[in-house]
Order: sequence, then structure tokens, then C-alpha cells
Amino acid sequence: MHAEKLSGQDDDLERDVDAVIVSCDGDARAAVRALIVQLAYLEREIQHFRVAVSSGFSRQWHHKR
Repeated sequence: MHAEKLSGQDDDLERDVDAVIVSCDGDARAAVRALIVQLAYLEREIQHFRVAVSSGFSRQWHHKR
């Protein structure tokens, strides 16, 4: 059962990888660039929310990282 679940996750990952490459007209380099840009955006969002969320509310979760 566990191996089947991992296989399904691998299939999902492969499908997602293919979708990103297709969205960049088959250019793998452009796909990597797009993912790096998205990652940087999400990291900035995390920083923004760390400032916005009080340490009491988050029980200082973000200070432990």
C-alpha cells in the first residue's frame, strides 16, 4: 500500500513537472527560471506574514526557524 501511494505521488509530481514545462512552451530553462521567480515571491510573502503575525498568535513558531 505504501509503495502504491509513493508511486501515485511520483505520477503527480511528473504531471506537475510536465505542466510547468508545457506552460513555458517546452523550454526547460524558462521553466526553471519561472519556478525560481515563484519561489522568491513566496519567500517574500512568508517574510511579510512573519512580520504581520504576532509572536503570541503564532506561539513564536516563526522565531524557532
